[in-house]
Amino acid sequence: MSTSLLTPQRCNTFRMFSSSTTNPFLLHHAIPCGEEAQRTEFLMLDPAKEDYFTTVDKPLPKNLIKSKLVGSSHGWGVYLSSPDYILISNYPSRSKSNPKIIDLPPRPSLNGSQTELVSGVAMSSSPEEEECIIAVKYMGRPVSIYTPGQDSQGFLLAMSTRLFDYFEQSKLMYSKRDQRFYMPSSGGHHLWSWVGLPSTTPQYHELKFHNLPQFSHSELQLFDSCYRAHELVESPSGQRFLLKWYVESPANKSLVFNCGGTKRFMVFREEEDMNMCYTEDIGDLCIFLGNNEPFCVKASSFPGLNPNSIYFLGEGYGVYDIATRSPRSFTPKSTPSSSSEQIVLPYWIPPMSL
Repeated sequence: MSTSLLTPQRCNTFRMFSSSTTNPFLLHHAIPCGEEAQRTEFLMLDPAKEDYFTTVDKPLPKNLIKSKLVGSSHGWGVYLSSPDYILISNYPSRSKSNPKIIDLPPRPSLNGSQTELVSGVAMSSSPEEEECIIAVKYMGRPVSIYTPGQDSQGFLLAMSTRLFDYFEQSKLMYSKRDQRFYMPSSGGHHLWSWVGLPSTTPQYHELKFHNLPQFSHSELQLFDSCYRAHELVESPSGQRFLLKWYVESPANKSLVFNCGGTKRFMVFREEEDMNMCYTEDIGDLCIFLGNNEPFCVKASSFPGLNPNSIYFLGEGYGVYDIATRSPRSFTPKSTPSSSSEQIVLPYWIPPMSL
């Protein structure tokens, strides 16, 4: 699966987005098309309709063609380009206007870290806002902090070796309520947080779990056979949830998610003082997990979305009913072509005004 977009193809012409506000949607892949690749074709999936739609818009910016998309937040993609550069762009989510590309300082060099691999990306707001803070978590100890509207240099947070093993592959989330970045540990029992300023002192939080369900022997066996990831997400009202995502380990042990492999989510609502209470009811909310910073929307604001659900993606994608504890694959009415498509890392794009 390639993350560069190099192969031009012929395609039909569509307009990019027809309404002033978008639904949450999945960017599936993009292909340069037409003569001399003067346009780009996007394949999207609308989760409310559970069907694909295709749009054609401006050509892919040249400095993104050979870059690798490693994550997204607020509709902005984060790209790694050789040899050690990193940039962000609002293409294609804002491609009706002139897409913006912002170069960030070079990736850090730190012994024992793999800065060509990114495990998490989060932003405090859109990078179009001057006070925006961007955090990029690399495999290993470093977290790079960037403030493109205020400082061209950025700075580096490096976890102590004591904490390294617990946060090596952690995801990131920014809390608007607390104005802090949070990162759950690989075991899901701790959080690491900071405010995103050079003078920040990261805090280490221990989580306490309550109202745990009773599991049968077969359920415990299932959990033991699964790979587990942890995601932290905040609702529009500021309510936070910790999600434990259980995926049956594939035979090749590559530890990549696929829709068929997702077996269970456990959802914990945060109460006071880092107390996490198990729940099977998050009300009208639905959560979007994938290669993007996790986000949460009210299902009633977007007809067709299922409340009390988790929309997830990895190698495949589907929706999980929290109340019935059941995942299912999407069943789109149409099937996308797969001839010689150049696939980008798929990610959810949150609702936004155009």
